[in-house]
Amino acid sequence: MPNFNGSGSINQPLAAAGIPERGSNEGVMYAATTAPRTVTAGSFLSLQLSNPTTANRTARVASVDSGAQISTVLFYVRNGTLNGGVALSAFNENSSYSDVSQMIPSFSISTVNPVTGGVTLTSVFQAAGPAENVENGRIVVPPGGRFIVTLQNAQTTALLNVSVSWIEI
Repeated sequence: MPNFNGSGSINQPLAAAGIPERGSNEGVMYAATTAPRTVTAGSFLSLQLSNPTTANRTARVASVDSGAQISTVLFYVRNGTLNGGVALSAFNENSSYSDVSQMIPSFSISTVNPVTGGVTLTSVFQAAGPAENVENGRIVVPPGGRFIVTLQNAQTTALLNVSVSWIEI
C-alpha cells in the first residue's frame, strides 16, 4: 500500500494546521532564550533574531515568550541593530532533527537601550509574571533582516527573560 502524504508540506499544505505545528513536524521550528537574567533598575534585556544576507530561508516568528518578577515595557523592533550582543544557541523544537538554524540569535543586558535604528512595531506595558505573545508567523524576517524583542526594567533589580520561537522556510 502506498504511503500517501495526507497533509502536504509547510510550503504546500493540504490540511489546515498552524505554523508551529507544521514547522515542528517538519523539523524547521527553532527557539532561543536568554534564560532568566538579573537586570538592574532602568536597564534593558534584548534578544535579537538575525537572518544573514547569505541565508536561503526566511524566518517566521511563531511566538515571543517573556517573563519578569516586576512590571516591564515590551518592545518589538524590526531591522534595528543590537549593540554589544552575545551569541545564543538556537535549538530545534523537534529532537529528531539537528539544531542547525540559519538564524543568528543574540542577547544583551545594558543600562542604556542597546537597540539603535529600526522600526518599533509595538511597545506594551507587561505586568509581572509570564507573557506569551502568539504571532503564528505574522512577523517575517527575510534574509538580511532582524527582529529584536526588548524588555525595559524601570523599577528595581529583578529577573527577566525573553524567548523567541520561529520556523524557517
